[in-house]
Amino acid sequence: MQVHSILESLQQGILICDQHSRIVFFNQVYSDFIGVPLETAKGHKITEYRKSAIAPEVIWSGIPVEGMVRREGTQEYFASVYPIWEEHHIRGSISIVTSLVQFEKRESEAHMTLEERVRRFERQEIKNTLLLYGRDMEGKQKAAKELGISLATLYNKIKE
Repeated sequence: MQVHSILESLQQGILICDQHSRIVFFNQVYSDFIGVPLETAKGHKITEYRKSAIAPEVIWSGIPVEGMVRREGTQEYFASVYPIWEEHHIRGSISIVTSLVQFEKRESEAHMTLEERVRRFERQEIKNTLLLYGRDMEGKQKAAKELGISLATLYNKIKE
């Protein structure tokens, strides 16, 4: 496995800066969060995109900051920022960002009943399978077969 693939798989935004607070990497979640692609931001200081970024302070002090609630513009989020140490020197920082919307969604899902979670899972699996095979009659037949359910059950589950 490659580190890039792992970081892209996470639900949280990941930002890595060098020792000068310049952007080295961020995943797609973080890109969506700040509204800028990595290709545009790479090499620029994080403070150009996040005025109140904590990364420069963490890099300077070497002290991690965990679980802080931040607000920038209309966005509210949790952030944890850690210095990256290499051979007793700080070489940069890594930030982990979770929007409050993501957090609230996970919290609400955690309080769902098993029946509600199963129904949600079924709907998502049906949706993904229909995206694969198509929503026309032939696609629905293939999806039902793939899922091991009857076409009638597929239609009933779509209506729910």
